[in-house]
This record gives sequence, C-alpha cells and structure tokens, in this order.
Amino acid sequence: MGRPEIKEQLGSLCRVMAAEADEYQTLLALLNQQRQAAVEARFERFVDAVGKKDALLNSLQHLEGERLQLMEGLSGAFEVPPAELTVSRLIAMMPGPESEQLNACRYQLRAVIEKVRANNTTNQELLRHLRDLMKNSVDVLGGKLPGEETYRENGQVQATRTAGAALHGHISFEV
Repeated sequence: MGRPEIKEQLGSLCRVMAAEADEYQTLLALLNQQRQAAVEARFERFVDAVGKKDALLNSLQHLEGERLQLMEGLSGAFEVPPAELTVSRLIAMMPGPESEQLNACRYQLRAVIEKVRANNTTNQELLRHLRDLMKNSVDVLGGKLPGEETYRENGQVQATRTAGAALHGHISFEV
C-alpha cells in the first residue's frame, strides 16, 4: 500500500472515529434523558430513551467494525500484526499532519466515551437506588416492615415477625 492509499485510509479512520464520537454524544444525551425520566418517574420517556439507546448501540457496533477493518488494513501497510496496532501506535509512526489529525480524532472520541462512562455509572447507581425503593415499597405493601431482618453473630439472617401494624407510633405484632 502506497503513501496516497495510507493517507486515504487514515482519513477514513478519522471520519469513522468522528462518526463514533458523534454517536456517543447522542448516546450521552439519551443517557441524560433516561436519567431525567427516571428521576421524574416518567416511565414512557424512560422506555423511549431505552429504545433509542438500543438502536444507537447497534450503530456504534457497526462503526466499531468499520474502524477495526480500517485498522486491519493499516496493519498490513505498516507491517504490524493487527492485534498490536493501536491508534496510539499509528500516531507515533505517522509524520506531522496525519499524526496530529489522528490524535485529535482519538482525543475527541476518548473524551466523549469517558463522559458516557461517567454518566452510565451515575445512571446505574440511580436505577439501583430506585429499584431498592420500589422493592421496599412492595415489601411494605405486602405487610413486611422495613428492617425486619437481623443478622446473628454467625452472619446468618434471622427474620422477625412479618405481620405487624403501626398504631400511634408503636408497632404491635400478631402472635
């Protein structure tokens, strides 16, 4: 593969990485929408965001496949095994402008992926908390009082009575 072909492949690689960054930016907006819907208890908006997110993830998988194909083609041009060729290594092997352009594309993609990861972690914690709140609400509706399970010294769970009524701030149990 000659210099013009390598330059063309590098340009294609940058375009694919920029498209990935754009898709991740869209994913970031959907994650924000999903979090807001969860906080506001707007189930239909939450489900809508999940559906859009699934479609977007399919698009990201397609773009990743394109990027991997381009990297495989470049690995042959640089005589580096595909498993060993990374964008960082390409940047180190390339001269001036191509290296700078590829580095800018890599930086843009990494930055938005880190934002998505952080947002995803926040959403996971929020959803875990909401799940726990819902579970506790269901338990209370089912007659189980919060904190009815205690741990013995050996670490085994000891369940206490589950049929009780709260009257005037006091809990009485049926025997």
